Amino acid sequence: MKSKFTKMMNISFITSILFIILGVAMFIFTNVKLETLALVIAGIFIVNGFANMIDDYRIFKPFYFFDGFTSGLLSIMLGVIITMNRDSVPLFLPMVIGLWFIISSTFKLRMSLALKDTNNKAWIPTYLLSLVTIVIGLLLIINPSIGSLSIKVILGSAFILFSIVDIIEVYIFKKNIKAIVRVFE
Repeated sequence: MKSKFTKMMNISFITSILFIILGVAMFIFTNVKLETLALVIAGIFIVNGFANMIDDYRIFKPFYFFDGFTSGLLSIMLGVIITMNRDSVPLFLPMVIGLWFIISSTFKLRMSLALKDTNNKAWIPTYLLSLVTIVIGLLLIINPSIGSLSIKVILGSAFILFSIVDIIEVYIFKKNIKAIVRVFE
C-alpha cells in the first residue's frame, strides 16, 4: 500500500506542477483563445486520468480509500467533456475545473482525517488546506459566467493556488506515509 500511495502522490505532484505552469502561462499569454486553453486543460485531465488508472491497474488491491481507477476515469471523462464542448468553454470550464478541484481535495481531506486517527498533528494544516481548495472549487462552480479575460485570470489564480496547496499536502502526506498506511492496513 505504501508504494501505491507514493505513486499517487507523485502523480498529484506532477499534475500540480503542470497546473502551476498553466496558471502562470494564463497570466503571461492573456490573448490565447479559451478554446486552446481548454484543449491544454483537457489534455492534463486525460493524462492524469490515464496515469491514475494505469497505476491502479498495476498495483490493484481493493482499497476504498485509494481508488485510482475511479478518479482516473472521472478525470478522463472531464477531459473528454471539455474537448467535445470547446464552443461552450466560457460557461462550463469553470464548473468542470471546480468539480475536479473538489474531487481531488476530497481525497486529500480523507487522508488528513486518516492522519487525525493516528494523533498526528499534521492533519490540521492538510485538513484546512483541503477545505480551502474545496471552497475554490465551489466558487468556480457557483460563478461560471465570468467574462473571458476574467476567466483566464481567475482560473490562472485558481490553478496556481490549488497547485501550491496540493504540493504542500503531498509533502506533508509523504512525510507521514507510515501513519497513513497504518490506518488503512
